[in-house]
Amino acid sequence: MSLTFSTGCAIINAQIFLAGSVDDLDEFTPFTRVLAYREGTPTSWQRHDQDWRTVSIARFHLTGDKFVDAVILSEEGHVRFIGSHQPAVEKIPGAGVYSEGAQGLGYLSDVRQIGEHLFAAGYSGQVYKRLEPDRWVHMDDGILQERGMNGGQYAVTAINGPHENAIYAAGYVNGPGYPARASFWDGRAWSDVRLPYGTGRITGIHVESESRIWMCGSDGTLLLGNAADGFGRVSAMGGTQLFFSACQFQDTIYLGSDAGLFAYDPGKPAEGIRQVTTGLVPELQDANVVDSRGKVLWSIGPKDIARFDGEKWERVQCPVNPPIKKKRKPKTP
Repeated sequence: MSLTFSTGCAIINAQIFLAGSVDDLDEFTPFTRVLAYREGTPTSWQRHDQDWRTVSIARFHLTGDKFVDAVILSEEGHVRFIGSHQPAVEKIPGAGVYSEGAQGLGYLSDVRQIGEHLFAAGYSGQVYKRLEPDRWVHMDDGILQERGMNGGQYAVTAINGPHENAIYAAGYVNGPGYPARASFWDGRAWSDVRLPYGTGRITGIHVESESRIWMCGSDGTLLLGNAADGFGRVSAMGGTQLFFSACQFQDTIYLGSDAGLFAYDPGKPAEGIRQVTTGLVPELQDANVVDSRGKVLWSIGPKDIARFDGEKWERVQCPVNPPIKKKRKPKTP
């Protein structure tokens, strides 16, 4: 059964986790196949199935612990931990739409480790913090919205931050044009973040440092700044370009989009945002998720997966999907 990948995450240099839907199933079937790929092992691919739709995968590693977990988040607030132990599943109380105990706030969209804890965020301004195993609590006073609103909901699609007293949540407002919205947690309260006029809805946040926070999104949006100083537009491509995710690799910001892989070099701002030429044949077909861990950059698309070691790109073939082939040009009549 072939898969279409929706999200993924680099766990270590040589390992990624990917979540995909089965192409033969209905689009909204509550089922996800999570694949773990690790280079250079006899069993490079491992499979983990669950009866929910996965929306985000994160890396979870506590200081002093030699083990690293992959954290799988469902839209309904299920959280599965996969690592050097039996997989464990937790449920964020109240989250989701149809799950038992759901409070009608809406789906979740993102999970991320910030400091020593995991944070999950979603629709209606939901933000949860995991205090300890199987104990998730709201930390969204000030941005959480009432149930049953007829439009105007704050859809938080990304959460990240340099530490637990500097957390950014961002996304869009469910209304005409889906205007962008972002919030900042300073350890005491949430406040609105100033964004440039015309910013497209935010879909990804990358933390370079406490003073250099990158946000990407629709309409070619790439922002750089912080809550104290505000954010500036780095480069505007215009059109319908949608950047889903951003990460930094060898001083360059890479952007995954529905149109392929893009890059921005902060040291050469005049070059703007450029499409990356990998040398692969054919070139990358899609690159929705970009992530780096150490010395490797990973590009994960719905069908196309590739890695870059700083010198050479290499395509990774998923065993259940057909090989990526060059598209044939239509015959000239």
